Amino acid sequence: MALRKMLHKLTTPVSQLDKEALRDFCSLVPDVVPIAEAAPRQEVKVAGEVSFVRIVPRPNGSPWLEATVTDGTGSLVVMWTGRRRVPGVRGGRRLVVQGRGSPTGPGGRLLIYNPVYELLP
Repeated sequence: MALRKMLHKLTTPVSQLDKEALRDFCSLVPDVVPIAEAAPRQEVKVAGEVSFVRIVPRPNGSPWLEATVTDGTGSLVVMWTGRRRVPGVRGGRRLVVQGRGSPTGPGGRLLIYNPVYELLP
C-alpha cells in the first residue's frame, strides 16, 4: 500500500496532488457540500480556498469585491457588493461560504452575492 502511494505521488502532476489534498481537506469540514454538487437557486454551504481576488469597478457607485473559491471538485464566485476588501479574504486563504447560488457567474459558474463566510485555519 505504501509503495502504491509513493508511486502515485511520484507520477502525478503537482497540480493534481494539490487538488486532491484540497478536496480531502474540504471533505473534513462539517456540514458542507462539494462545489460540484452545489445547485443553483438553493441555499448552499461550501468550503474551499480563495484562488483569485479582484475588485470589479462599477460605473455608478462603489466597486465590488469578487473572489473565486475552489475546493478541488469545482469553483464558484462570491461577490461582496460595495466593498473594496473584506478582512481576511485573500488568495490562498481557506474559508467556508454560505448563501444562495445564482447560475449567472462568469463562465457559467455559480455566483453567490454577499455570502456569510467563516475563515478557516
